[in-house]
Amino acid sequence: MPPPPPPVADSDADYGCSYFYFLWGRHAELLLRFEEALEAYENALICDPRATYVSEKIPLLLLRLERTDEAAQWLDRYLKEHPDSNGMRMLYAKVLGRQGKNDRAMHQYQLISDRNPDDPAILLLLAEMYLGNKQSDQARAVLGRVLTLDPTSYPGHVLMARLDQQVGRTDEAADHYRQALARNWSSELQMELGELFIKTQRYDEAGALYRDIIAREDHNEVARIALVHVYLLQKKDSQALTELKNLRALVDQPQRVDLTIARLYAKQQHFDKAIAITEQILARENLPEARFFLAVLFAQEKKYNQALRQIRLVDREAPEFAEALSLEVRILREQDRADEAVRRIEENLAATAGARNAELYTMLAGLHQQQGRDELSRKALLRGLEAFPEDENLLYEYGLLLENSGDHAGALQAMQKIIELKPDHAAALNFVGYSWAEDKVHLDKALGYIQRAIELKPDNGYIRDSLGWVYFRLGRIGEAIKELEAAVRLSPDDPAILEHLGDVYLEAGRERQALETYRKALQLKPESEDERLRLAEKIRIIEKQGAR
Repeated sequence: MPPPPPPVADSDADYGCSYFYFLWGRHAELLLRFEEALEAYENALICDPRATYVSEKIPLLLLRLERTDEAAQWLDRYLKEHPDSNGMRMLYAKVLGRQGKNDRAMHQYQLISDRNPDDPAILLLLAEMYLGNKQSDQARAVLGRVLTLDPTSYPGHVLMARLDQQVGRTDEAADHYRQALARNWSSELQMELGELFIKTQRYDEAGALYRDIIAREDHNEVARIALVHVYLLQKKDSQALTELKNLRALVDQPQRVDLTIARLYAKQQHFDKAIAITEQILARENLPEARFFLAVLFAQEKKYNQALRQIRLVDREAPEFAEALSLEVRILREQDRADEAVRRIEENLAATAGARNAELYTMLAGLHQQQGRDELSRKALLRGLEAFPEDENLLYEYGLLLENSGDHAGALQAMQKIIELKPDHAAALNFVGYSWAEDKVHLDKALGYIQRAIELKPDNGYIRDSLGWVYFRLGRIGEAIKELEAAVRLSPDDPAILEHLGDVYLEAGRERQALETYRKALQLKPESEDERLRLAEKIRIIEKQGAR
């Protein structure tokens, strides 16, 4: 793409030639022959480089041809020759925005604004750029200028409302939304205000807004659905049910509403009504979602054979199939039919070449493990990892299996791979961090891992126990006691956590508290004989020495 021609003296311009090529280009453009049009416009500019009406066509054609970079280059060169062309500068800013060069785009808008400080349209474009770039202070300053120039500016109030919402100034946002609605009411904007109230748990105000929309627009399905949502959040199930019945008469697919009604009845423990409605839906249309829900309802009522019949009618290609198969496995296990559950999973793995769902392998391994068939459980997980080598759940289950079978190094390797794949996997972070603390290696890194796990799951007593234990290994006894006491509050019935707390009390010279804690741990009857003997020995030594 050649640059815009340099300025020439008026006497050098051939207006007839330029206009001929312009008409040619315009004709080609109307016929959508954009390459031909572009060539004609370029020739028109050769004839008359000052023909701005032609110049303005070229970047637009380049954009139509998806030659965005060339359009940006052309506009940049053009503006150096014509710095006062606001229209072309506005186009240049939009092109830069399309390229993701937001800072440069904002600079162009700022230049336009500097030349037109009182033009609300330009100020609003600049404010939108700042908002999109999360530059809240700059956006607020520009929008403040817009509302000073025109206190009733509809877009000014809408953008200020969204800005205030973005920074958590809910009352101010609501006020700007109301001023915008007073200026130009629309259900879409009122819905936006309603969503703000839901996010801030102002459910009564949200409900009032949705009811107002329905009063104005009786057939507004979105507002009715939003009102149902508000009623459910307020636990006003009866009102939600009434509104759903009203909604049913308006929608094109009433079976979807019926399914929501059935779910609401189930929530209210009216399983008979939920089952009746769902069966009516299935009599009209074979919806896999409804079929699976009916199976869940039958399972809830312990009508397992009926549940199994519905599950086996769920199409293998349906999104609900994996959950349906999982429910089938749980039912078969409940009925002591584990071998049949294994067969069902193997059938589905064979039917899908083993490539449909990693969870099938996890379920299969769990069934084998429940039956004490550890080697088959291991093989199931390895089959799964062959098909899904980076599935975090398979890796985690495999790591636990290795740990339980005595291969701690293999388990640690599996957990470290999970962390590589998903750095925020709290359980893997805890496993690795605790393992290092137990082995007294990489203690600083172990602390970082466990602190991250705590951020992800602050109310997990086992992770809190690991944090206390790594502090203990680091010699930070006071912090260790604090965290282990918190772990005991979160998981009071775990003897291992109590033993850790007892160990730290003992290290701190608080023998009496250590003794009491060991005794509590022993009363909880630890699963392994080694744990029971170890606790009994610790109690014996303290009692012999005489606890202080």
